[in-house]
Amino acid sequence: MKEAIAIVLDIGPSMNNAPPGEETPMQTAVDAIKMILQRKMFSESKDEVSLVLFGTPGTDNPLSDDESYENISIARPLGLVDFDFLQQVQNDITPSNISADFIDALVVAMDHLVNATQGKKGFGFKRLILLSDLGGEFGDDQIDTIIAGIKNSGTELNVIGPDIDDGDDDDDDDSQKPGPSGAANGHQKGKTAQQRNGEAMLKRILQEVDGECYNFSEALPALSYFQMRQVRPTPWKVQLEITSEVRIPVCSYIKIKDFKVKSFKKVYAKDEDADIDTLRTYHKNDEEETEVEKEDIVEGHRYGTTLVPMSEDDKLNMKYKAEKCLKALGFTKMENVKRHHFMGDNTHYVVADKDDEAASVALSSLINALYETNMAIIVRKVYSAATAPKLGCLMPHIKSSYECLIYVELPFTEDIRQYTFGSLPLKEETQANKKYKPTDAQLDAINELINQSDLSQVTEDEDGEKIEALKPKLIFHPYFQRLYQCLQHRAFEPHDPLPELSPLIANSLKPPQEVSARCEVQCEKIKELFKLEVVKKKDDKKTGENMFKQKEDEEPSSKKIKLDDDLGGGLADMTKADVTEVGTVTPVDDFIALINQRDADRFEEASKQMQKRVEQLVTDSFGPQFYGKALDCLKTLREQSVKKSEPMLYNTYMKKLKEFLIEKGRRDFWEMLVDEKQGLISKMESEDSTVTQEEAKAFVTEEEEEEKEESKQSAEGDDAEDLLDQI
Repeated sequence: MKEAIAIVLDIGPSMNNAPPGEETPMQTAVDAIKMILQRKMFSESKDEVSLVLFGTPGTDNPLSDDESYENISIARPLGLVDFDFLQQVQNDITPSNISADFIDALVVAMDHLVNATQGKKGFGFKRLILLSDLGGEFGDDQIDTIIAGIKNSGTELNVIGPDIDDGDDDDDDDSQKPGPSGAANGHQKGKTAQQRNGEAMLKRILQEVDGECYNFSEALPALSYFQMRQVRPTPWKVQLEITSEVRIPVCSYIKIKDFKVKSFKKVYAKDEDADIDTLRTYHKNDEEETEVEKEDIVEGHRYGTTLVPMSEDDKLNMKYKAEKCLKALGFTKMENVKRHHFMGDNTHYVVADKDDEAASVALSSLINALYETNMAIIVRKVYSAATAPKLGCLMPHIKSSYECLIYVELPFTEDIRQYTFGSLPLKEETQANKKYKPTDAQLDAINELINQSDLSQVTEDEDGEKIEALKPKLIFHPYFQRLYQCLQHRAFEPHDPLPELSPLIANSLKPPQEVSARCEVQCEKIKELFKLEVVKKKDDKKTGENMFKQKEDEEPSSKKIKLDDDLGGGLADMTKADVTEVGTVTPVDDFIALINQRDADRFEEASKQMQKRVEQLVTDSFGPQFYGKALDCLKTLREQSVKKSEPMLYNTYMKKLKEFLIEKGRRDFWEMLVDEKQGLISKMESEDSTVTQEEAKAFVTEEEEEEKEESKQSAEGDDAEDLLDQI
């Protein structure tokens, strides 16, 4: 259902008074109007809005007869919000020194709403939004007319401006009461007699029509109410299957859904009639980037090194098929349904089918039974045959006016991620964590800070009882509002930098003053209990090179440690846990750490482990996926074999590796080893080697000769077949 809104703005002289450096009430009101329009336009709302100004030098309304309804103008007739409307509010509203009657302005706006919506379908709501500090003169002869008109037409009245007192109108301590002109910026200002008379009159109207009033400092929370989406609920009808013989016809309605900004492709075009085309082309991944027609493209999925094509028919045939259902899988205690397991972007209310009395009785019995036993139903939900099954739970929800089941989506086992976090050392006290154990005073200070930060009982309602601050229903999303602000600015000023954050948005990000004041004392106490000391950085960096580098005037050279000894990175590796084997994650680092433990038998054992890792990496590799890692292992093994004078271990292994690779069909890895010159270690590289340079060269070239011979034999065979074909 659409909504028709008439915004009635006071531009008279009382709206333009403010202390130096502070925003006037009119500036705050204009900002509020822009935010209302932004929300309507950027959310593609079908609601229609009009703008009525009172206090204008001229008069432009159908009720004017040169004696009444003067200085009131319909600046914008009822219609959809667009960029022109936004630009008009931003640039064309100027303050005036003429006062006008706000009662007459409400009558003009009410008359315009009725006439503009007459004969149009789809309007289910009407709303008047008055923005004024009520500082101008007014007549009370139209009070009964406006009250009757609002009631008969079903129009809601909202006022942004004065802070109407709930008590009797008296003049005691008026200077301490926030005036409407100062409420926008927190400045305290006394109200004039005219304003208090206007408040009394407006209070009567609001009571008669059950309207709402917000001061200027509450404008933003009020706006979140103005932009609520009016959506006709669409039921999802299905049978709740408890067993094969127990089925209850139910309807599911979306109660809460995550709001997301819609696409920018067409929604925010300044010219709605402009043709916006999407051009998409496909190209090969080659040097020429050859274009390919969409009809010649098929989706593919990688399986190892192979791309497996998947046509639309294949996907359709392989797609899981399920029937629409809401089937109970079992019952469980409510405490077994963890809050952190809730998934999805919406919540559903499940009620009985409207026209089925038996279903209402059956579902009511089920809801009450679940409530009394503190149980929930785990269900399998399939929205339609085209959607995948989902797992969810149905929880009982009973209120004085209705009862229903709340559906929330739950994760499958594969969706759950278990994270384990260490706790503070509160119970077990050891030497390692003794100094980190908080004292009782520190714990009490933190607990008190948490209590003082509680938002559940901050502000007071009309009856003086403590109520919750920052209620979700009255809090707008600052991200979206900032986005709307930037979009509007970019549309009007495409080349200017983005504007600063709106003061209204910035103020909404601050905590309530009551909470800030209460927490300030606790924060000072925490500063005293949790001492923070500045750690001075030392000039000398404690690195391995500095630790083991001898200075000229220190120890004799006979005690000098050889810098050729590989310490594996200095103190960083010395402080690591002992490595016991060569792993698959960091095999090179593990191998270096093992051979540096200076055990006589360590190198041979580490070499064998390294050899196994190379074979494992090559075998487990999909194509050349792990070849680089295996090659690094072999390079390290060869380098350390030369350094540790153990070439025989490496040479023996290389002969076995060559046979292993050919047998496993990994000739491509062997060719990589040949290209990287990772063959046998010859006498030229190590005196302990028994392999000559010619033998080392022949080891890597004989395979090439064998390949050439096989290729030659294959070619001769092909020639013979060609001759037979010719005969």
